[in-house]
Amino acid sequence: SQPTVIMPPLSAGLIADEPPHKKLLVPAPYYLSQLPSEIVFSCLARVPRCYFPAISLVSTTFRRLIASPQIYVERSVIRRTEHVLYVVLRSHATETPRWYTLNLKPFGNDSESTGINHKLVPIPSFPAIPCWGMSIVAAGSDIYVIGGCINNNLVSTVFVIECPSHTCRFLPSMRQARGCAAAGIVDGKLYVIGGCNPLSLNWVEAFDLRTQTWETVTGLYNVEVHEKTIRSFVINDEIYIMDRKNSFVYDPKEGRLETDRLLDSKWSVGSCVIDNKLYTFGSKNKIWVFDPVARVWSRVNGLEDLPNKRDGSRMANHGGKLAILFNNKKGSTEIWYTEIGLEMREGGEIWGTILCSNLVVALNDPSTIVQSLAVTI
Repeated sequence: SQPTVIMPPLSAGLIADEPPHKKLLVPAPYYLSQLPSEIVFSCLARVPRCYFPAISLVSTTFRRLIASPQIYVERSVIRRTEHVLYVVLRSHATETPRWYTLNLKPFGNDSESTGINHKLVPIPSFPAIPCWGMSIVAAGSDIYVIGGCINNNLVSTVFVIECPSHTCRFLPSMRQARGCAAAGIVDGKLYVIGGCNPLSLNWVEAFDLRTQTWETVTGLYNVEVHEKTIRSFVINDEIYIMDRKNSFVYDPKEGRLETDRLLDSKWSVGSCVIDNKLYTFGSKNKIWVFDPVARVWSRVNGLEDLPNKRDGSRMANHGGKLAILFNNKKGSTEIWYTEIGLEMREGGEIWGTILCSNLVVALNDPSTIVQSLAVTI
């Protein structure tokens, strides 16, 4: 018999028909910082703002680009703007107003464990404002601060805060010093109403945003508006005004100011405008909405779990959502935030959904929520 021959196993290299293995070439990593600066700038402009603080720590180049006002110009061009909520709190201890912004926490470690995903952050670079009586209006990415009381004297100064750059510039002063005036922007003009002696010849003034000049609006002397107003909003190119007793509607185009008794029935200080409808607090956890076209108040449904509000709570239109800031109890140093999504259903009913509700800042002293408003940057 033939002897059995045992062959050693063949390696891949000994098989003639099998080609040798090719070495896989891995390209060297290409870092964002190695790209041309204009490409890096365009990439950063597409990143949500909540990541900016973390990105600015990566390098001095990133920090410089993030801090540039031009990044917000680019965000506007590519339609990546965001609605940012700004808040003014006044400490009971110092009576000094201070600016804050509501930041969304970008990384979810804390929010997953505690349910907290928003935080009120102070803005030390924002300018000081009068201790009381100033009127504050948002337009685009700007915030206008009008009049107020400094050292027990009313002032006529007006300045605008440019939120993307956190810079401030003064506008020409009003002809009349004012405190607690109503204000609103209609057709490119900033209207300022009251906040002074009703017999003043400059009771209503209008600032043309294009020509940067003031003009006196005449013909509105015989109205019974209190010297100090409490709240004002623009709805459908009309300025809605609340004083201590009554509500009024001013139509700048017609030069007409009229009392609105229907508004008086439910309108409270804590209120805002969303989609040309006025939202306001009712008793306990109720929220009401006023339709100025249908001339009717109705309750926002679906908010049975909304925390009970206290006096001093404030509302704002945060990109179409209802943003509420409040103290959960009297004398508390904690400020809480609730965000509500709104939906109009069949039959015109408006329903709300609580999207989040959490503590956003714990202060050293109790504070008054003076104002909350959103800008687009």
